[in-house]
Formats: sequence, structure tokens, C-alpha cells
Amino acid sequence: MIDRAYFNQAGSTEGEPRVYVYALSDCEHCKSGMAFLDAHRIPYRYVYVDQLPSEVRIAFKKEVGQKFYRNLLFPMLELPEGELVFGFEEPIWREKLALFAT
Repeated sequence: MIDRAYFNQAGSTEGEPRVYVYALSDCEHCKSGMAFLDAHRIPYRYVYVDQLPSEVRIAFKKEVGQKFYRNLLFPMLELPEGELVFGFEEPIWREKLALFAT
């Protein structure tokens, strides 16, 4: 995956990041996903894949494609155990993050 040095801190500043978000800088679904994490005060780090150096971006796309046998769908939420959740669908993120309706 992408070197953590490329990631920015976001969300709740309490504690270490629980999750990592792979996003595109102009993606509304990505913004919605990060707003969801912010609203639930979940510490996370994010990276805008489209703003990475081309060699890093190409290697990332290749690795994800080979590991998960699928095309990229943003945002991607990386959970602590390394599972990737593709796309922002609030019920799925809520379930994966063990959140309940508030």
C-alpha cells in the first residue's frame, strides 16, 4: 500500500488513527465519507491518490488490482486488520466501524 508518510491527519485528534482513507481530491463521495468519519469523531488519516507522484499512484493501482481483483472505487476505507471497503455507503461503513444510528 501507500507509504504512511503521504497521509494527512484528519478527524478526531484523540488517539492514533483507526482507519485510513484513500480518496480523490475532487470526489464528492470521498468528501462525504470523510465527513461521516468526522461526525463520528473517528481518528483517521487520508491521502488524495490523484495528488501522489505518478510512480506511487501507478504502483498503488497495480497493487490493489492484484490483491483485490477489482478496479478502484473511491473512497477506499482501510480498516485496522487491512480490509479495504470500496466506495462510501454509509450503512456499510457504519457496520464495519461498529457504529449505531444516532
